[in-house]
Amino acid sequence: MKLALALSGRLTAGGFSLKAMRQVFLEFPWVHAPAPTSFLPYFQKHGRFGRLRAGQAIYNGGTDGEVAWILSGLCTYRMQDSQDREHYFTLVPQGRLMGNVDAYTGSVVNILDFALRPTEVLLMPRHRFIELLAENGSLAREHTEMLVREHESDLEGMFSAVTDRIEVRLARLLAALVFRDRPRLTFRWSDALADFETQPVPYGLTVTEMARTVGATRTAVSLTLTRWEKEGRLARRNGVRWVTRSLLESAADWLTGGGPSPKVAKSRRRSGT
Repeated sequence: MKLALALSGRLTAGGFSLKAMRQVFLEFPWVHAPAPTSFLPYFQKHGRFGRLRAGQAIYNGGTDGEVAWILSGLCTYRMQDSQDREHYFTLVPQGRLMGNVDAYTGSVVNILDFALRPTEVLLMPRHRFIELLAENGSLAREHTEMLVREHESDLEGMFSAVTDRIEVRLARLLAALVFRDRPRLTFRWSDALADFETQPVPYGLTVTEMARTVGATRTAVSLTLTRWEKEGRLARRNGVRWVTRSLLESAADWLTGGGPSPKVAKSRRRSGT
């Protein structure tokens, strides 16, 4: 996992004081990187074309499911908690795979793959997908590396949901969507922000969809967006929210000089020995 702790501090009589401590995200939380394009010709050859309406599920899991290459639209992995509240595990734009983990393991889990927006896909039977990985060592290696990157993104989304303030989570989510197709390991905030021009919130995400993704209440997200509008960090034109550069700057890692450096203090009692 490409997760690092940035530490700066000094020893004190009361213990170790950390001036700055936070995660350094090298992957974007909640949004997977594009799948290797080497998969696309196989889906074009062995897959069937399908159109999904918003809210329609992709059949996968077990031994009979299908793997989807997302041609257009937006999908998500949806799950429910013990109180039947919906949560979105990650968002899946075009150029990504869905159902490949279930196909690879042959397992069935309580997570539903479904379309958030009208979506076009290429669907490949699970058995054919497994055969391709078995027949092509290079493809199997790329798939394994892709799984690692996807799970890094998923884990960082969970870390952000439990360690970051709501405004930071929302800013990171919007940044991940705005820069969704940029190379991850070579991503530089300074270059990305220099090229950025104000644009609508990607996919027109609603307040409810944002809340379900970042692990917050709808009310908390709505209040944050309203405050951003008053501060000029989020624009509204004809009822459409627009992302500004100043908003994305708050999602930049503080090591680049683009974001805050929260302060955390720890103290340790001396033992009697």
